[in-house]
Amino acid sequence: MSRAASDATGKLSAELGGYELLVAGPGSVSSIPLPTEGELSIGRAEDADLRLPGNGISRRHALLRVRASDFTLQDLGSSNGTIVRGERVPARHEVSVTPGESLLVGDFVLVVRPRRSLGTTRHIWSHEYFEARVAEQCERCRDSGSPFHVLSISVGPQAPDDPARIVAMELPASHLLGSFSRGLFGVLLLDATESSAAALAARIERALREAGCTASAQVLAYPRDGTSASVLMGRLVGASDGDAAASSGSFILRSPVMVALHRQTDRVARSELSVLILGETGVGKDVLARSIHDRSERRDKPFLRLNCAALSENLLESELFGHEKGAFTGATHTKPGLLLAAAGGTVFLDEIGELPPRLQPKLLQVLETREILSVGSVKPRSIDVRFIAATNRDLEAEAVTGAFRSDLYYRLAAFTALVPPLRERREDILPLAQEFLRRARDKQRSQGTPGIRDEAAARLLDYAWPGNVRELRNVIERAVILSEGAPIGPEHLPLEKMRSVLLVAPRKPLPESDVGLDFLTPKERAERERILDALSASAGNQSKTAEKLGISRSTLLNRLDAYRLGRPRKRPG
Repeated sequence: MSRAASDATGKLSAELGGYELLVAGPGSVSSIPLPTEGELSIGRAEDADLRLPGNGISRRHALLRVRASDFTLQDLGSSNGTIVRGERVPARHEVSVTPGESLLVGDFVLVVRPRRSLGTTRHIWSHEYFEARVAEQCERCRDSGSPFHVLSISVGPQAPDDPARIVAMELPASHLLGSFSRGLFGVLLLDATESSAAALAARIERALREAGCTASAQVLAYPRDGTSASVLMGRLVGASDGDAAASSGSFILRSPVMVALHRQTDRVARSELSVLILGETGVGKDVLARSIHDRSERRDKPFLRLNCAALSENLLESELFGHEKGAFTGATHTKPGLLLAAAGGTVFLDEIGELPPRLQPKLLQVLETREILSVGSVKPRSIDVRFIAATNRDLEAEAVTGAFRSDLYYRLAAFTALVPPLRERREDILPLAQEFLRRARDKQRSQGTPGIRDEAAARLLDYAWPGNVRELRNVIERAVILSEGAPIGPEHLPLEKMRSVLLVAPRKPLPESDVGLDFLTPKERAERERILDALSASAGNQSKTAEKLGISRSTLLNRLDAYRLGRPRKRPG
């Protein structure tokens, strides 16, 4: 038991109730019996009932109040806040606390739970607490060099009323059970070999199937599948969800352009080339990235995704390269970083165009030397990863202007793949819509297989889909809710918005006898004519033409070359 827990136990030993406070922090886990009624002060001060060390803890941080089996938590105006149910508690406010919920105070996770001495049934822990325990186990095993295992358990939509009870019945008392949704569970195995973990996974899978539901249980191992809690938890969720977990849509191969793209990337996938995926927001660049990984020799190794636009510059550097303990304020332990954790696998850098200029030379050095230098370290470490990057920006143009490092661009773009917008592959619209319909109905456990009525299908095909595949998915999920099990009709679609962005028919098809254009299909000729119309309306301005067509400038230039149109100059006036 930690010193903080010992001190608190001494102060609260009188009139103990039926609950205790579990305290999980860097390198330690302890429990404190709670009284039937009273208060527990939490903070860094010497006189705090529960004294917690760390820079993220204020001297007088929070106050836990106990009234029989009712619990509340008040933030005392702490600098870094107190998190309950994923939200920061306003200063001086008091919120209710339910036993089993995770309370985040600095680097510590606090959980009110029934005391074990009362013979309670196995507790099922929240995602936050479970991840905190996985992080603690990573630290412990990093020091000892020994492995540990985590089970990922996925239960199908037709699960019994209480699949958690079935899972819990198969677990030894020493293992930790966490629940992340009704059909997704994780088990932290604190004392198990690879073979015993596999045997337990098979036993749980068999018990769930005997109860009448589809189930899958997989074993993840430290350090084989990850060396940090964030990586292991990401793989735990991904193992249960398959490709759908990492995708905004299916990789549908109906349109000729997508079939050609798949064939092209199939050859590239088997190589070690870095790949740059271009395309508008929502077209499915992440889907193509995952597909390339799954068709590569690295498919059995980690596929780790990082959105370069979602993190601040300092956090992004730490996530990519890792940091050493004490490298900066709040760095209470060593973190390996994404590039090291993905050993042997693929790192997908989404929104690479948002990578801060200060980090671009550091990433370039990694690409050239295959070595990383974590924040606060002086010794580089070798890595073995493949890079796939994606952006909706015209990186080639930005490399020319200096807005993005040209040498980094050419390193990332050893092979460039362009995912066309949905409006340019209309053959994919209805197959994608049917796939999203199936997923949405499975999620809601709807009976029957009603589809999409012809009138609604026509509206879907006429719409230009500026938000691409992601927008189509959202429209279908909304329609499934509104239709209440009936086939989807026009009345279930957002028609006002869809009427405002319709596909524009070409001015006229080019005559079949056009000299020198026999190599183009009728569809390509129609697109060539649309480009001519847009160029004329934009007075030859390439940027405005690309904007009118809804494509990037680099895509327009490629089409000009492919359709033998030349590159016009902007006309004055």
